[in-house]
Amino acid sequence: MKSLLSNKRGVWLCAVTFVITATHAFADIKPDSGDYAALPAGTDLALLYQQNPRIDKAYSGGQRVANNLDLDLTVEVLRLVHFTEFFDTGYIWDPQLIIPYGHQDLGATGQKNSGIGDVTFGATLWTLVDMARNRHLGWSMFITAPTGADKNLGFALSNNRWAADFQVGYVHGFDEHWTWDVIGETEFYQEQRDTGAHRDPLIQLHNHLRYNFTPQTSVALSYRHNWGSRETLDGQTLQTSHDNGTLGFSATTMLGKQWQVMGQYWRDVTVRSGPMTDNSVQFRVAYIY
Repeated sequence: MKSLLSNKRGVWLCAVTFVITATHAFADIKPDSGDYAALPAGTDLALLYQQNPRIDKAYSGGQRVANNLDLDLTVEVLRLVHFTEFFDTGYIWDPQLIIPYGHQDLGATGQKNSGIGDVTFGATLWTLVDMARNRHLGWSMFITAPTGADKNLGFALSNNRWAADFQVGYVHGFDEHWTWDVIGETEFYQEQRDTGAHRDPLIQLHNHLRYNFTPQTSVALSYRHNWGSRETLDGQTLQTSHDNGTLGFSATTMLGKQWQVMGQYWRDVTVRSGPMTDNSVQFRVAYIY
């Protein structure tokens, strides 16, 4: 009996560790509706995000491996963006810096962590900017550095490895009201620095169907899906490949000429691998100067 209880406890702790290491994506700023619409050169943005995902279940290979985790995350992210001309080519690009900070409370074990997460820097280069028809094509590269606090203690905002994220995004305005944003993304990972665990590339597809009531106010229905990201160590699978889908709704409006606010609600609708977000309420405030 003692051996059986010990084995169950080991499985539970492994599941908890799996969930925490899989939640790093919450510190990642995914492309929102309108993000791939270029702004004029000389524009600067300061954006502040807050994410509040709630997680109770986790899956591996399509099977539930943890329940009643009571994982509560509060994540704030500061993002600084500068739009400028790309070296006298006539193209626009936007060098930027992304700094996450958060608090993690895992009710199942009583574990708490807080601090700065992994910092990301990079830019988008637009090769198509048609302001009149609202059509834009941008190519992005972002590098994430393992700068986060508590790297080896399961802090969700740090994955303790370098990562390179490549994206291509297209915005198509059908008329003055309807816009479709589609973004393809592939992320590559270094081996984890403390364990040597290997992670396969992650492939993601983001879709945002946006309705613009006015040029200042819009709502969007969004769907994201990701594949890959299988993680192994010494030939053993730590995390199975993703085949996960997330549905979201957002509303955005301008407050005057310099302030923009966005509210979002996200919910996972299918999870093959990783934590399942029952609901996540997110907010974004942008200052344009």
